[in-house]
Amino acid sequence: SITSHCSPGPQVTPPQGSPTQKPSTHRAPTSTQVTPAPAPGPAAAPAADPFTYFVQAGAFRTPEDAEGQRARLSLIGVEARVTEREQAGRTVYRVRVGPFQNKDAADRVKERLAGNGLDAALVRVAR
Repeated sequence: SITSHCSPGPQVTPPQGSPTQKPSTHRAPTSTQVTPAPAPGPAAAPAADPFTYFVQAGAFRTPEDAEGQRARLSLIGVEARVTEREQAGRTVYRVRVGPFQNKDAADRVKERLAGNGLDAALVRVAR
C-alpha cells in the first residue's frame, strides 16, 4: 500500500490518465529548470567581468612605510604584497591584496580592512 501511495500513476491510471500526466509533465520541467539555473550564474560571472581586482591598502614613498603597512595587514590575517611603481617621476610602493577574479571577493576584503580601521581602495585591471 505504501508503493501505491507514493506513485500517483497507478492510483489514477484508468479514468484520469491525462490529468495525472499533466502534474508529471509539470514536475519534469521544474526539475529541468532547477538544473540550468545554477549553470548560467557561474558561467555568466566570469564572462561578464573582464577585470581582475586588487585591494590597495596604501601607496608609500618609502619601502619601509609600505612594509609597515604590509605587516599591519599580516597581523589581521590578510596577505599583501608590496610592488614598486613609477608615478610622476617618483617611485611609489603600493601595498595590495589580490588578485581577485571577481569584484565581490575584493569588496569583502576591502570591508574587512575598513572594519579594522584601515583605508583601502578597490583597483580593477583589464585581464
